[in-house]
Parts: sequence; C-alpha cells; structure tokens
Amino acid sequence: MKTIRFALAIVCSALLASCAQYSTQIGSNLTVCCPGNYGEYQEYSVRTVDMPVFLQEYVTAEFDAAFAEKGLTRNDRMNDLQILLRYNHINLSSAQESIDPFVRVEAMNVELNYVAAIDIEIRETATDDIVWAGTISRIHQVVPGEYMHEDRARPAFRQAFRALLSSYPPLNADPS
Repeated sequence: MKTIRFALAIVCSALLASCAQYSTQIGSNLTVCCPGNYGEYQEYSVRTVDMPVFLQEYVTAEFDAAFAEKGLTRNDRMNDLQILLRYNHINLSSAQESIDPFVRVEAMNVELNYVAAIDIEIRETATDDIVWAGTISRIHQVVPGEYMHEDRARPAFRQAFRALLSSYPPLNADPS
C-alpha cells in the first residue's frame, strides 16, 4: 500500500510540475523599498521603455489598476512620482541569442526559451531619487505558431503587480 501511495505521489508531483511550467504565473522581486516620503505622493506618470507594442497598453493598464489600489492617481503632466516600466528578455539558449521572440519567421521551427521581465522603477519627480523598484518576470517556452494569450495574461499581470506592490506603502499610511 505504501508503494502505491509513493508512486501516486510521484505521478501527481510530476503532473503538477509539468503544468506549472506552462502556467501564467508571474514571479516578482523587490529591489528597492521605502526611502521615500510616501505620505506626500499623490499623483504619478508612467513611461514604458523597450516594451513590445502589443504589451504596452494592457500591461500599463494592469499596472495602473494595481497602483491605484495604493491610493494614487495617474497624471502624466503634473506628478509626484515618475514610473518607468522597462521590458527585457534573456534567451536561455546561447544558440537563440539573436532571435527576437516577438518576430517569428514562418520558416523558423524552433521552440524559444527565454525569461521575460519588466523592471519597475519609481522616482520622486522633485529629486529624481529612486524611491521604490522591483521586477516581475516569467520563463517562457514558446513553440512555433503560439501567440500571446492576452485574456489569460491580463489577470496574471495584475496579480504580479499587486504582489510586487504589496510592500509599497498606501497613501496616507501611518509612518510609525
């Protein structure tokens, strides 16, 4: 009986591991936290750098929604904070270094493996000091013919931004 349970546990673990590989879960990593005057910040602007065109609109919208939960308002003209969302990717295979995962040639019949990351940097407008920073990232394994599934990705982005921003103090936070 113990052998059957052990074998079943191994099979379940393998199944879960293989499913996790293709999940929409996005990881997050906080890199700078909390040297700012968070109670004074009310408005922010957002700018993207190196963001693939198809990601710009909805990634920015999901970030805005998550950041608004902290009590701040977006104002790209007059603001207390300037937020930069910078996209980058790292190919996991040296043979794929020159391949852009967003430009797929029909003749290309190779699975791409890369890490896609969005670095978030928040600077105080008045001083240009970084007051908060972090990264969200996900390992991608893309087979030929596969495309971005926006409907599944949007909630994953929102969840990742919320998780990362959980350390960002809300507006009117008690400094003590």
